Amino acid sequence: MKVKKAMKLVEEKLPKKRYQHSLRVAETAKQLADIFHGDKDICEMAGILHDYFKYDDLSELYQKVTKYKLETELLAYSSEILHGPVAAAYFKNEHNIDNQEIFDAIYFHTTGRRQMGLNEKIIFVSDYIEPERTQPGVEEIRDMIYKEKDIDKAIYEISKRTVLYLVAGDKTIYPATIDCLNYYNLQK
Repeated sequence: MKVKKAMKLVEEKLPKKRYQHSLRVAETAKQLADIFHGDKDICEMAGILHDYFKYDDLSELYQKVTKYKLETELLAYSSEILHGPVAAAYFKNEHNIDNQEIFDAIYFHTTGRRQMGLNEKIIFVSDYIEPERTQPGVEEIRDMIYKEKDIDKAIYEISKRTVLYLVAGDKTIYPATIDCLNYYNLQK
């Protein structure tokens, strides 16, 4: 799939604000690919497509989990978790995007996981730090990336903040997120 087609698909599906977020993630990912020597094309494509199913109805996402034979454990989670795996499977099955790095970057962009590939790491971080993000502590994460040039430390901090946020909200934590936190804690 060409970038222009990906942008058109996303623009037609997502609200304008989320579409613009996707473009900012793609741009941030290209910048990080330059810094960390990732693949700019893979990062741009994954950045554009990562939130494609962000606003789909939960029952539709459940149907797609079944249709694409994704792990049934996903059925216990909300769209916050589901939209990544469903989008990865959709683009692989319906648009023949068979690049495993794009698949993994989209699949795990919200949860992270242990031993992420470089481009996967870039999308995970880019989604968190794109220029319009204003959550508490985002500037510290940006410093880890742009000043310290330490992507693994940034992944650990993002994972830690995510887990703390979920625990504070009494929410279930997806196992890959815990694995990500533990793995990158050992890397720092």
